[in-house]
This record gives sequence, C-alpha cells and structure tokens, in this order.
Amino acid sequence: MRPATDPFARLTLPIATPRLILRLPTSRDVPDLERSFRDGRTARAVGAPLHSTEEMRDPIKMVRRTREEFLKATDLSLSTIQRSDGHCVGRVGLRGLDWKWRTVESLSYWVDSRFWNRGYATEASWFLCRAAFSQLGMRRIASSALAPNLASLRVLRKLGFVREGRQRQAVRVRGRPMDMVLYGLLRGELVPWASLA
Repeated sequence: MRPATDPFARLTLPIATPRLILRLPTSRDVPDLERSFRDGRTARAVGAPLHSTEEMRDPIKMVRRTREEFLKATDLSLSTIQRSDGHCVGRVGLRGLDWKWRTVESLSYWVDSRFWNRGYATEASWFLCRAAFSQLGMRRIASSALAPNLASLRVLRKLGFVREGRQRQAVRVRGRPMDMVLYGLLRGELVPWASLA
C-alpha cells in the first residue's frame, strides 16, 4: 500500500469500464504487447513519443518504465484489458502530471489494430479522464494528435476536448514533417458517459 501522502492515494485501481479493465501493466501483458508491435499498423500508430523503438522491441522495458513512473507519480500509464478474455488490447495514460498546478501534459491512448473501430480508445480515455478529475483533483488535461490521424482526433472531440491550436511541422514521422493538433479539457467539460454509450 502506498503512503497517504502519495498523490495516487485516492486513485482506485483497477478502473472498471463496461468492457475493459484499466490496470497497471504486468509481465502478463508482454505476449499481447509483443503481438501488437509485430503488427505494422499498430506499430506505426503507436511509435514515438509514446514508446521508443527499443521499448517496442522489448515490452518488458516498457512495463518496467511504466511502473517506475507510477512510483515516482510522474505519469500514469495503464494497460487496457478486455473483460471478456483478459487480453491486453492497448494502453491509456496520463503523462506529465503536475501536482502543483493540477494539470496533465498529455492524455495518450492506443489500441491494437485488430480492435480498431470498437470504441475502446474512447471508453478507456473517458474513464481515465473522469478518475483524473474526480480522484486525482486535476483541473486540466491536455492532449494532441497528428493532424492526419483522424481517428485519434475524433476520440478527443467525442470526449469534449476543445481544439486549442496547431503546431506546424512539429514532428517528423517516417522522415516527413507533420503538424500536431493541440487539445485541452477542463474539469466540468468531460461529456456525460451516457451520451457516448
């Protein structure tokens, strides 16, 4: 058990959603992560800055880093587990937690391409955002997505995120410069779950 002074003391884990369980990653997730990253579509959709090439080649390092970040209370990255069969189908996380100003630098999420178009990213992200506001006391969550990644942009808009800007040619993806679209969500702006379910 973590000490009461720990910022995560009020966080209830795992987080149960209608179809998923969001929990800290364990070694049990490694075979599923390896399978995900062998799939070219998933690997291209994930990539940096969420995971380094090294971590995608060796998910054990990813699990270890995630748990270390949790202990330091700098980031909260969770495995997205299907309730129906217990398999890890992706990840969702809050990166860059600022406990003084109660802000989150970035909501991140990805789903194995075999499970695209099922609403898993939206479901996992909604429940994690709710926990960030109600249990962690955050007042703002930022996020961003590559401009061509229409599916990721749709997730943010569905949750209630507001577009705040665009960073032109901010990143290089496979050697090409790409724009990042910036979004933010304030406490009270998360759409009701009933409107998404």
